[in-house]
Amino acid sequence: MKRNHLRALSLAVSLLMLIGIAPMAGAADEVVYRTLYSGEVTTLNYLVTSSTNEFGLAANLIDTLVEYDNYGQIQPSLAESWEVSADGLTYTFHLRDGATWVKADGSYYADVTANDFVAAAKYILNAQNASSTADILYGVIAGAEDYYNGTATPEEGKEPAPATEWDTVGVKALDDKTLEYTLISPTPYFLSTTTYVCFMPVNEAFLTEIGDGFGLATGNDTILYNGAYVLAEFRPQEKTVLAKNQSYWDADKVYIDKIDSTYNKEAGNVAPQYFLDGNIDGFGIDNALAADWLNDLEKADYVRPVRQYGQYSAWYSFDFNPAFEEEYEPENWKLAVANENFRKSIFYGLDRVKAMLNVDPVNAEELIYNTITPSNFKIFEGADYVTLGDLKEISALGTDTFNEALALEYKEKAVAELTEAGATFPIKMKMMFNVSLSWWADECQTVEQQLEGLLGGDYIDIIIESGASSGFLANRRQGNYAFMKVNWGADYADPETYTDPFDPGNNSYRFTDEAVDIDLSEYKALLEAAKAITEDSEERYLAFAKAEAYLIEHAYAIPMGPWSGGYTVSKLDTFTSQYAPFGISQERYKGQKMLDHPMSTDEYYDAYDAWLEAREALAAAE
Repeated sequence: MKRNHLRALSLAVSLLMLIGIAPMAGAADEVVYRTLYSGEVTTLNYLVTSSTNEFGLAANLIDTLVEYDNYGQIQPSLAESWEVSADGLTYTFHLRDGATWVKADGSYYADVTANDFVAAAKYILNAQNASSTADILYGVIAGAEDYYNGTATPEEGKEPAPATEWDTVGVKALDDKTLEYTLISPTPYFLSTTTYVCFMPVNEAFLTEIGDGFGLATGNDTILYNGAYVLAEFRPQEKTVLAKNQSYWDADKVYIDKIDSTYNKEAGNVAPQYFLDGNIDGFGIDNALAADWLNDLEKADYVRPVRQYGQYSAWYSFDFNPAFEEEYEPENWKLAVANENFRKSIFYGLDRVKAMLNVDPVNAEELIYNTITPSNFKIFEGADYVTLGDLKEISALGTDTFNEALALEYKEKAVAELTEAGATFPIKMKMMFNVSLSWWADECQTVEQQLEGLLGGDYIDIIIESGASSGFLANRRQGNYAFMKVNWGADYADPETYTDPFDPGNNSYRFTDEAVDIDLSEYKALLEAAKAITEDSEERYLAFAKAEAYLIEHAYAIPMGPWSGGYTVSKLDTFTSQYAPFGISQERYKGQKMLDHPMSTDEYYDAYDAWLEAREALAAAE
């Protein structure tokens, strides 16, 4: 693995670094991780939220049926075992003894039962409760969508959907310890979806007792707890403290006793000094400060790269259904974007490493993906999914997709074909960025200067416009751009999740053949063929790899890498955390250990290499 470090470590510093790798504190000492935060949660109701901050709390307070270990292997959690019917439609989970609900003070409330999962599903599938994750549930569970629609308030002037009975929904408690889910169709990735908040349980008696007060962000007494931690203190805009749940069924694997988070609206600005003063144990560091610290012999060992979980993948998207203003010539853009040679001139002309330097000025090359699906997302028989089948050759290219000669060759072909089609030059390319992300504006300027410098301002005219963070996503979904960096996060452990933005029916990513003259019939056929394979994992993955390779080979998108990179300062040993490039597992503190010092960049890469080797060995042994 290539290393691009800003400094050369002396032997003395290296020895000190190795000596300091011991875990923090003795067994008899309380282990506390201290942080600052500036974004307050608005609800504790994990059954309705879709906020990342709120997911982070829920992941530590409420357990799911299964969880992931630090190598990405599914492990029993509230369910100690399960089986799947021969037709792949019915999953039966057997709940463990000893899992309990407790109050914030740790006092016992009730045992966890199968009915807790039924109660949660019934709450989520009541449209009046406005759960943001209901679609994930009714997208896979038999009868769930009809039940949900039957609870919804109809639009004005429309008839209500017919109400259905709960017993038509495929969520059943066969007894206190046996839970059954019936699916709409065989879903190979279903087990991974059960790590989402919409598959978390709720105690029905407590839910009934507290009524509309359930999950209100007014105190720590509006929910119950069955996870590794309880919300010991919750004073909004003051302090949040997670304390180890002493009644937790798996308490031996909870190594951090307390997560002590103090509110500060200027957390991003004051955190570095708080850390240097010894008042906190970690914080996110911006690129400019990271570069300063990495060049400082006293501070360099405090900084390590942000670990990429492969959850959010970024690519440059072409808008195939433009809806921007006439001044940007949407009809002319339609002619250009439908032309494969034009797209390939941009594909090979984009210097991705130069663009990525704005995200990570030190290790940009290591962040580059050649595929939409991130590396390390799925390991099959010891091999990374992105190295299987038709993706193998694409992944092997490294960063060599930037090719000046090919870009100019495709430009020449595109000019001839587009001129004949009636296009005018330069082709205007409206590119948007969100002002709330400091690196994005700089990356847009880099891309504009680099592409126009190579291909010529007489060929393309990239026009950059800023967008406020409020409403930015809606603006993008409405098609207010021609060419823009976008992202997608995995929803479950299967390559199908990364096809969602390229479903021609999903117009929020503007990939469609309805507005421009392109033929997507071959891609649609490849996609449907892959989705239809539900029993043979290898055949399924190879089919999805073929579909993804088709997108890339025809330059329908330009893969980039993780949505964010950069650096962090933290005493947490990131390689002891639960690993899953989807869901909320990586938000959990369970299993994580603390070091007596912040992990350095060199320690990070050494640990990363060891982790990769161990993970691949485990996958090969399956």
